Amino acid sequence: MSTYVTGRTLDENGEPVPGTGFEVREGGRLEERLRGRTGPVTSHPTRPVWGIPLSDDDDGPIRTLSVFGAGYGGPPAHYHERSVERFAVESGSLTLRLDGDERTVAAGEAATVEPDVVHGFRVETDERALVTTEIRSPGRLRQVLPTLGGLAHDRSRSADDPLQRARIADVLDGNTTFVRGEQGGAATDALAAVARLAGYHGAYATYTQPAFWRRHVEQPTA
Repeated sequence: MSTYVTGRTLDENGEPVPGTGFEVREGGRLEERLRGRTGPVTSHPTRPVWGIPLSDDDDGPIRTLSVFGAGYGGPPAHYHERSVERFAVESGSLTLRLDGDERTVAAGEAATVEPDVVHGFRVETDERALVTTEIRSPGRLRQVLPTLGGLAHDRSRSADDPLQRARIADVLDGNTTFVRGEQGGAATDALAAVARLAGYHGAYATYTQPAFWRRHVEQPTA
């Protein structure tokens, strides 16, 4: 069967950036899932990770088919105070770190992360992983997750801006905490207060709009 590449990062002229995107086999399972997506494919411009939305219920869990490229390092360690997160591996494998313990979740297996469990994940092999992720009771994550990816693509803002990071942490307070050595305490609260006054937001409506992602990520024709 023939294959094609989609999900590439688009440059300022709307042209695909070489070396980005993921491969799809014509007539394969991934192409079928792409046809059933409920919104645009999202990505990070410099990391091998793509999201294919599978749900559009604003009151239900967030369900996404994630494409994690070989060697993907995953997000920073974090925990959810209310949300339950489930990883179901469809192909490849995922290494999960749960409260300091590691386990490998292979194709056909799943793992559930309960609230307050510090976790992260990565792909250790040279094979990509297709993983259905489900976040139950996502709360503000529904708006913040698109913002995290959107900021990475948006040339007018910086995801690494300390004020921006503080504002995101402020909005997620009581829902999700990223575990960083410098985080927490009065200094962080003060930084978040400055960020609010400076007009920073923890989530931006722009990044929830399909038009934004169509301008920045090549969308499948399937």
